[in-house]
Amino acid sequence: MMAMCVNDLRRCLLLQTLPGLGSRALCRLLRHCGGVDALWASDPARWPPLGLPPGLAGRFHRLRDSGRSADPRVDVDAQLAALEAAAARVLCVADEGYPPLLRTIHDPPPLLYLRGDGDLLLRPQLAVVGARRASSAGLRAARDMAAALADAGLVVTSGLALGIDGAAHRGALDAGGGSVAVMATGIERIYPRRHAALARDLLAGGCLVTEFAPGCGPLREHFPRRNRVISGLSLGVLVVEAALPSGSLITAGTALEQGREVFALPWSIYHPAGRGCLQLLRDGAALVRGVDDLLLELQAMVGLQRELSLPPVPVEHPREDSADERLLRLIGDGCVAVDELARHGELPLARVMAALSALELAGRVRREVGGYSRR
Repeated sequence: MMAMCVNDLRRCLLLQTLPGLGSRALCRLLRHCGGVDALWASDPARWPPLGLPPGLAGRFHRLRDSGRSADPRVDVDAQLAALEAAAARVLCVADEGYPPLLRTIHDPPPLLYLRGDGDLLLRPQLAVVGARRASSAGLRAARDMAAALADAGLVVTSGLALGIDGAAHRGALDAGGGSVAVMATGIERIYPRRHAALARDLLAGGCLVTEFAPGCGPLREHFPRRNRVISGLSLGVLVVEAALPSGSLITAGTALEQGREVFALPWSIYHPAGRGCLQLLRDGAALVRGVDDLLLELQAMVGLQRELSLPPVPVEHPREDSADERLLRLIGDGCVAVDELARHGELPLARVMAALSALELAGRVRREVGGYSRR
């Protein structure tokens, strides 16, 4: 994975200070232009109607001419120094090394800051999440399941939180596997501090990743955004232990919106910390008795990483084949869920998601909550 040059790093940081340019608008511009350097050199008058706020072109010109932060509260030089000190890299959504599965979600992060082995982001991942105040049985289950998944060649992805998240990271690392920690802070800030040693081990055998710029602290609103990245990177989400209500259930809900599989352990009705899992099972999550159940369900989906890692399809000349046309006919004029398209189209889920990604880039379908519709 190639490192971005200092000029492009600075431009990434500057773009994130531009008033009115939210993450979704920045993502659309980066994908339209083809990268940070191309966006920086582009003419705003030629930007297509991407739902951009009024006055953005003028603010962009002033930002580019001055080369200084558009937000007086943000010190871009200090951010750049923090990235260099942490040996962090940045990926933009248009880069070849951007995680292909994450790129398919409705609102992928325009920029990812990362440390450690970034190649893990390109490998098949399963998210393992759960309660911060986990029981001893829950912690053991998370460690054992993560270790077994790592032995099977899957990368274990979680949120670096106390409890189940930490146990999952540790189980994968102790088994000699890879693990990805998605953070709700800037890449140089480890939260919670009690996981500083775990973060060091992840840098040696895993990867830290975040969409938040250096200096960002663990704000409450950051955690739901982090959760959508956890599920977006992964083929599915395993909820090991969760009470009611629970942040893990938010991650599970996001996973379903993204067309991912959700798995849960069947706790006793007398185990309060497992009631969230029982609710997920009632609502249709796949029941997991052991790692074999997971591997059986995931077997048909692992090929998705290979299909989505093919070179991107040029927007001007989208790839058309019988599978793409079949999906377009099935979508018709409504919004259809991914699993329904796979079932009625008699296609593997991996092939369906790869084709939908190409069709979305070609501007022929749009991602909505609950599925895809034709443009």
